[in-house]
Parts: sequence; structure tokens; C-alpha cells
Amino acid sequence: MICRILLLIILNSCLCAATFVVNVTQSSYQAEENHSITLEWTFTTTPDRSWRYLFILCQLLASDKGIILYQVHDGVEVSESQDEQFSGRVQSDKDVLREGRIRLHVSRLRTEDSGLYLCDVETNDGSGSGSLQLSISVQKNIAAVPGKNVSLPCQIPNKKPDVFVKWTRPDLEPEYVFLFRDDQLDPELQNPSYQNRVDLQDRQMKDGDVSLVLENVTPNDRGTYECRVFQRAANRRKRRSLTFDPIAVIFLDVAPPPENMKGRTEDGSSHQRAGLMAVAGLIITVAVGVVVINKYSSFLKK
Repeated sequence: MICRILLLIILNSCLCAATFVVNVTQSSYQAEENHSITLEWTFTTTPDRSWRYLFILCQLLASDKGIILYQVHDGVEVSESQDEQFSGRVQSDKDVLREGRIRLHVSRLRTEDSGLYLCDVETNDGSGSGSLQLSISVQKNIAAVPGKNVSLPCQIPNKKPDVFVKWTRPDLEPEYVFLFRDDQLDPELQNPSYQNRVDLQDRQMKDGDVSLVLENVTPNDRGTYECRVFQRAANRRKRRSLTFDPIAVIFLDVAPPPENMKGRTEDGSSHQRAGLMAVAGLIITVAVGVVVINKYSSFLKK
């Protein structure tokens, strides 16, 4: 009899564990820097049944550790465990927690908030986990002058090393402006118009800087540039994506030099014509003045 009871308990526990699921309402999110976003997970609940316990741990998985975003211990939120990176920027909807929903509002987003978020959930119904990807992009407008060089800024979130950098212009074919992998430029897929004109501002990528320098800018360079970064996996045989979406979106506007904006041409011919016209006007004015004076003198003599 005791054996049968133990067997029923074990089977019941296995059944609960097998039916307990943690899901995400959206597997990938993208947002802009300084904006806000709502991340949401759902987990299995039993209607009209009170929890004996509830444990939740949501973290941003960094390269060397988990950065705690949100934690619930035995049904009570533990704000003290939240990492300083998210301090004062995360609000939870407590009303929906009993419905099996974890809804977190993250404000004032930063580029270092990009990454993989994992929520581990454990209740008396079972345990499980669910993950989602968040990408934060920086969007800027930059103006450049033809013939000059310009730097398009891009920063790697969390300063992760050993990366593959990709700059693209979606309106071009091929779209690749710059590819950098295995510590060198890969020109194979590069758009011909950018060959020998682009490079990283710092190939060592110190402090996570993967900004692009574009030399001898032309009006044809006007457009939207996207920066993406990938990191080699731990086994170094394949790469895993740090971000599915661009971490920087730059609109480059190529404007003419100030003198051209005032009607001057590149060779300065407009300026020369304006000077000649001014001199001609002065000569005509002097000539008219001389004629008037002579006539007035003749009149007085009479």
C-alpha cells in the first residue's frame, strides 16, 4: 500500500513537471536608446489553487555572469538583489503575476541592456525557464561635406571581445559597406563604391569602439548605415549573434560646402563673376558721374 502511494506521488510530480512551461510572448525585441520597453514571460498556473511557493529569477546573461533584472523569493519581490545596471529602471506588474505572467517595464534603455534574457520560474506546479533577445540601437543623424572624411559611431554592448563587425546600407546591392572578421577586412562581398575608402576607427576595438571611418565623402554616400556585431562562440568553430538587429543606425546627409550653398560653384567661377560685375558697376557709376559733372559745368559757363 505504501509503495502504491509513493508511486502515485512520484507520478503526480513527474506529470506536474512535464506540463509546467515557461514561454515568452515575443522571442526578439528591438528598441532605441533612451526609450522604454515591456518584456513579458508566461508560465503554467493552476486555476483556483494557491501557491505554496513562488521563485522567479530573471537575468541578462553576460559573458562572465548573470546580471539580475528581477527576482521573486517565496512570493516576495527582492529588490535588493537587482543589479545596479537596472536600478530605478524596472517596474513589474504585480497584478498579473497570479495569472502566470511576468511583465517587466524597463525604461531609459541603454546599449549595454542588449543581450539574452533568461527567466527561471519555480512554483509548486513545477519549474522551467524561458529566454528572449533584446537589442538596443542608437539612431543618429550626421552631416558631412563632399571630399572630407566622416566617422559613423558604433559601440559594442558590454564590450564583448573577438567580434565580427558588419556595416551595411540596405538600399544598396550588395549592401555590405564594411566587413571585419578574423582581425582583418573581408572585401569579398563589399560594395565596389566603398573599396579602399572605409575602415574601423580602431581595429583593436578598444572600449568596444567599432565606429566606421568613411573617406573622401561624395553625394552618393548619402543614406542609412546599419552597424551589426557578432561574437565567436566559446568553441571558436562557429559564431553566435550578439544582436539580431543593428546596434547603431546612422543617417548620413552629404551637404555641399557653405560657399556652394550661397550659389558658388566648386571651381569658384560664380565668385569671379560676382567680382567682375561689381567692378563693371563701379566703372559705369563713375562714368555717369563724370558726364553729369561736365554737363553741369557747361551750364554754369553759359
